Amino acid sequence: MLCVGAAVSLVAARSLAAQERVTARFEVESVAAVDSVRRLGVDVVEARPLADGRVRVVAVISPRDLRLLAARGWVPEEVPRAPGAAAMEARRLALGARAFTVYRDFDDPARGVAAYLRALAAARTNLTVDSIGASVEGRPILAVKIGASTDAPSRPNVIYVATYHAREWAAAEVALRLVVFFADSLPLRPGGAALLAGRDVWVIPVANPDGYEYTFTTTRLWRKNRRPNADGTFGIDLNRNHATFFALDAAGSSPDPASDIYRGTAAESEPETRAIAAFFRAHPPPASITYHTYTGAILYPWGQANGALTGDDGLFRVLAGTDVAPAMRDSVPGSVNDRYHPGPGWHLYPTNGDFADWAYEEFGAAAFTVELTSGCCAGGAYYGFEFPDDDTLLTRVTRDALPFALGLLQAAGDLPNAVGSTGAVAGAAFESVWPEVRVLAPKAAARPSLQVATDSGRVVTRPFTADPLGNGVAFARYVTDSAAVRDARAVRVASLGLVADILARDGAESPASPWTGFVRTTDAFEGASAWTDNTGVLTSPDIPVAGRSGLTLFFWTKHAGSVFTQELQGRVEISTDGGAIWTEVARLVGAAPVWYPVAVPLTAAAGASTLRVRFTADQMSWTIDAIAVTAGETSLFDAVNAVASAPAAAVAFSADPVRTPPVFIRWPAVGTGGARVDVYSLLGTRVMTQSFTTDPGLFQWDTESTTGAPVANGVYMVVVARGDGSRLRRRLFIARGP
Repeated sequence: MLCVGAAVSLVAARSLAAQERVTARFEVESVAAVDSVRRLGVDVVEARPLADGRVRVVAVISPRDLRLLAARGWVPEEVPRAPGAAAMEARRLALGARAFTVYRDFDDPARGVAAYLRALAAARTNLTVDSIGASVEGRPILAVKIGASTDAPSRPNVIYVATYHAREWAAAEVALRLVVFFADSLPLRPGGAALLAGRDVWVIPVANPDGYEYTFTTTRLWRKNRRPNADGTFGIDLNRNHATFFALDAAGSSPDPASDIYRGTAAESEPETRAIAAFFRAHPPPASITYHTYTGAILYPWGQANGALTGDDGLFRVLAGTDVAPAMRDSVPGSVNDRYHPGPGWHLYPTNGDFADWAYEEFGAAAFTVELTSGCCAGGAYYGFEFPDDDTLLTRVTRDALPFALGLLQAAGDLPNAVGSTGAVAGAAFESVWPEVRVLAPKAAARPSLQVATDSGRVVTRPFTADPLGNGVAFARYVTDSAAVRDARAVRVASLGLVADILARDGAESPASPWTGFVRTTDAFEGASAWTDNTGVLTSPDIPVAGRSGLTLFFWTKHAGSVFTQELQGRVEISTDGGAIWTEVARLVGAAPVWYPVAVPLTAAAGASTLRVRFTADQMSWTIDAIAVTAGETSLFDAVNAVASAPAAAVAFSADPVRTPPVFIRWPAVGTGGARVDVYSLLGTRVMTQSFTTDPGLFQWDTESTTGAPVANGVYMVVVARGDGSRLRRRLFIARGP
């Protein structure tokens, strides 16, 4: 906790009036305590884990919040303001909207947002401005159409919305600049005129005109609309007032009218929300963006609960990119991050009743919340919501936003086959192979079934169940019971053309594990142990991958990071030369307090003979379990079938010579007498033995891990001693490629 004197100085310095807000910070005991803060209805902006396990919280607080926090021993201090912020605020208090050269209020008859949009439309034949409804105080909610003034069912709608939250002036300015770009610059770019002609493009620059105007005249950090509430307070958070997951819990939105995240009395209770909902229903979009400040993130559904994943996460990742290759970079000088973080909304914090989840759930839209630049500065100061009234800086923010805005405009014509910064949307895919199998299947596909080749050398078929939250627009998720595949060596979904041979896996269960670097924890997803650290490096042994294709790394994870401070991160790298050179293949950022699966294609390892994997925790508490490296092709199923159908009179092998592990060994079953399999070198040294209390007639020998090391190439004698006293012998050749 910070000292009580800090709270006194905070109140004294800013003289918090009933409607005033300040950006403040304080420390809480743990990540779990942050949820308690949100359940108080405090407008938490950021939660940054610290090295000692505590968490630094940044919030916009009111006098009401100050009292609630102090009663629980959390005493805030004001966050240092970025250079120029105090002077800008002083000008606003003295001059109102006339204090600014770039920012414009809503009402000013000469340069306000409404007047500006009408002037733009009057000077351009490809712009149309219309009101889609009125706010609580009667202001118009203006929508700008760029391109043809009429609608056409053949043209997909793409809708850009900004300023749900009144204080986010930079979001409104970016939206206004998008209008000018689409009207003036896009038609001059190669293919731009055709792209614009093939879409119905809409921009709603200010979704909350009453609150927005109020930030110019009265309280700069006001968030909500200006609804008079029954208890004498004002305002509903419009981005908690949509129908999807409305009022799901008291952490993602608040039932308290005095809270800055108050959700309202019912879904779509507010005229602003109803106007946007009606407009979307009349113009259902396949793609949409809502602009906010500040974080530096591209967030997509789901956002209502930690760990919730849509069936369309592959589509979202193609469009928004990954932390290694994001669709947006941050070029603002002094910004704490150089890139935007793409991820599900709960990576920031869970919300309910918000725009992105609603637009995705109701319309099947590829819906994104773009939280514009994290801002600056050294020493912990913030632009935050008070981004400078600076044309050069706002131009940079807009230029950073353009690639993603244009990419979504292009992709809206054929979302299932979209191409983004990370390539094209994949077809059916495994999302996890262990300890439960998850697959993403095209929506049109019938429910698949799973075949599993197990460590005991058998092939079994297991059913899938559908994941309700994974019932996406383009893809659906199917999941198996983890107990059904715990000992899987290979998995196949024949109807989807999917197969994965598990070349290596580790769950931190064995003290003799060849993976080194992290420490073990009992907070495990699978089994009794997992790997964890916050500054360490977890490294695999060399994994043989010669001749294998479609290599993929799978793991389950949870982590305590922050979207705002991406230097808290986890990096995944691979090496194909024994650790001399490492290539980053994935990066994890943000808060993930529950387990979720990650699948990383290892295209950088194509053609390699060995593969080494390492996970580096860089100031971020990172827990990893159920690691698997797989190949996208396998002979295991055919091998099991072949050896199972071999003549029963003698020992049969799935391959002889053995060129890649494992080899399946079959012998005639003899009832209840049991059996023992021994393998000897030609010098008489026993290199492997395995006894069975019953006689399954089938055994898998992994020639790469016998007694902890691969067996050498050469000739071996396999001896099966059966329960009836008889012995079967056959030579086996191990001859790996050069």
